[in-house]
Amino acid sequence: MTELSLGTATRTSGSGMVARYYPGVLIALVGGISAEAISLHYGAPAMLIALLIGLAIHFTYDLESVRSGIEWAGRSVLRFGVALLGLRIALSDIGAIGAATLSLVAAAMAVTVLCGVWGARLLGLTREFGVLSGGAVAVCGASAAAAISSVLPRDKDSEQALAVVIAVVTVMATIAMIAYPLLLTALSLGAEDMGVVLGGTIHDVAQVVAAGKAISPRVGELATLVKLMRVALLLPVVVLAYVWLGRGKGSDAPKGVLQYIPGFLLLFFAFAALNSMGWVPDDVATLGGTVSHWCLVIAITAIGVKTNLKSLLDVGWRPFVLIVAETLVMLAIVLGGVIIIAML
Repeated sequence: MTELSLGTATRTSGSGMVARYYPGVLIALVGGISAEAISLHYGAPAMLIALLIGLAIHFTYDLESVRSGIEWAGRSVLRFGVALLGLRIALSDIGAIGAATLSLVAAAMAVTVLCGVWGARLLGLTREFGVLSGGAVAVCGASAAAAISSVLPRDKDSEQALAVVIAVVTVMATIAMIAYPLLLTALSLGAEDMGVVLGGTIHDVAQVVAAGKAISPRVGELATLVKLMRVALLLPVVVLAYVWLGRGKGSDAPKGVLQYIPGFLLLFFAFAALNSMGWVPDDVATLGGTVSHWCLVIAITAIGVKTNLKSLLDVGWRPFVLIVAETLVMLAIVLGGVIIIAML
């Protein structure tokens, strides 16, 4: 009788969780599918479209039956998608770029994040926003913003900050995708230097590929390789953000020796290590990248649903100025470094 009761309780609990989460998750899923369809048809960034769709259906968040699922999608699905990003990283490919290039791009990333923190203070914004925006510009755009946001303390403004960063960074990435190839062509740089600048400065992977291929297939390959190096540094950037800012109130730090490293980041590192050792088949890595992309699109749709558009528009000009400044700092360091190295 006891076993039967326990079994019944377990089934009831499971069905209760499904009933609690599925309305919100379904809304985020449908929104994510719509965003991907629009992106494929018009060539627009899927992350930005997902955010805009989420913002447009914010009214559904007022429904009690929807809220739990939206919260779960914006948190757990997001973290799972970030963990799967590790399957896209192979350290052997990154090592082939060269020490000088690696050092230049890594230095540019570090300075950009520090400028984000300093600029946020100068503009009266929070350190968290400075790290979030600087990390997004330095690493890989919307994906990095989502990863960093997931380890920062939660408050009433955290979702709004993430939505602002995703929107502005995506717009800046699109502008860079069009403007940077024109700039580099006008400067008459070589293919290798163009690849380093494009891969070392443009925010999102898709825009890096598009910008590089617009010049030549060789530039596209080099730019993608450099970009992967930046993506590989997502883990240390997120861990540092977690150690510095994520230990305070609102964080959910696990206990024990690894208290400063969230479980999904350990999974990210494990996937990257397995892929680097050649133990992940190409088909599995491709599938993991696809699932990661879908998870992030669904999660960002959920984040858009949680965000009040009016409050988003009330943030003022300071966040926009900060992200534009971070973008220009990243470009100045990488482009200037490439030109100096070529002159030596």
